[in-house]
Amino acid sequence: MKNTLLFFAAIFSSSFALAAESKPVYKWMAANEYYMIMPTAQTLNISGGGSESVKPWGFGFRAVGNNETITKTGGLQFQSIKVDNPHTGKDTFYLFDLLLGMEFMTPKVQGKPFRFTAQAYADLGLSDTTIYAAPMISAGFLYTTKEFTDTPTGLTFDIFYRLIDLDLDNVGGGKSGTLKPALGFKIGYIFEGFWTVKEKSAN
Repeated sequence: MKNTLLFFAAIFSSSFALAAESKPVYKWMAANEYYMIMPTAQTLNISGGGSESVKPWGFGFRAVGNNETITKTGGLQFQSIKVDNPHTGKDTFYLFDLLLGMEFMTPKVQGKPFRFTAQAYADLGLSDTTIYAAPMISAGFLYTTKEFTDTPTGLTFDIFYRLIDLDLDNVGGGKSGTLKPALGFKIGYIFEGFWTVKEKSAN
């Protein structure tokens, strides 16, 4: 009798362990914004070559929080800048940016799709051999396309401004230059977050 009880106890324990192992583990994926940076005129001072009006364009990706009023945010963006100047010739240089900061968003109100947003970033970037850091601010609107979601979802319209000059080693033709602060404009879409199965680490 004792051996029989031990046998069934072992089977029960094994079944419980297998059930516990087979239960999926979930993790929350934050909402993400994908956006385009629209061409907007900026002034580029070229060393020994005067000034040039350039129109950077690009795209980016940004992690967005849930529906809290204030939340952390961060992302990556890329910009391409064409230069056509007697000192540089026709050339293109690029900006790669890591954005880290905080975001403010007005609370969600039922029946009102527009929400005001504002962000403040530390912009850590790379252009050719130049590493730079610059503060940046942004403000705009979110037009909510899905009202009953746990995260912001919809079209975004933003104006952003870099607060300081960018001194760059190569702006085309091997010439150095300074990209002056200027307003930029971007449009994008925030896709809502979701639950996904978390991969188990191998033992």
